[in-house]
Amino acid sequence: MRRFGAVVLLAVASSGCGGGKQGRTPAARSTAGPRPVAFRASLSARTHRPRVGSKWWYVVRAVDLRGRPLRGRLTVQVVDPLGTAHPAEAGTSTRKLLNFPFAGRYRDFAQWPAVARGYRLTLRVVVKAGGSSRTLAYWVRPR
Repeated sequence: MRRFGAVVLLAVASSGCGGGKQGRTPAARSTAGPRPVAFRASLSARTHRPRVGSKWWYVVRAVDLRGRPLRGRLTVQVVDPLGTAHPAEAGTSTRKLLNFPFAGRYRDFAQWPAVARGYRLTLRVVVKAGGSSRTLAYWVRPR
């Protein structure tokens, strides 16, 4: 019986206690890339009922958890009542806001056409920063 206890003690002591060179394989060390950064994103505008044809200003912000601005990319879309997403344009230009780079704050305006009067639309913004993304939605009903 005494010899069996010594063998068990020796087997437990020599088994993988984490000190050997073969404790972890190279693949198990870090197969995942860098950790995604936690951040806050916000979308704000003056009203949900903009006038048709006038400039309706909105602001998108991205900050880390300490409140410092982050570099990121944004995509701005207008979702119609049928659920179809249409890319928005930057100001009065024809440049589409798809994967558009910004740092901390992006301010732009939209001009709603007369055919949109009375329909409930959604301004959807996807903000990507630090390996993660946030989707923001803001409903509007042009008058």
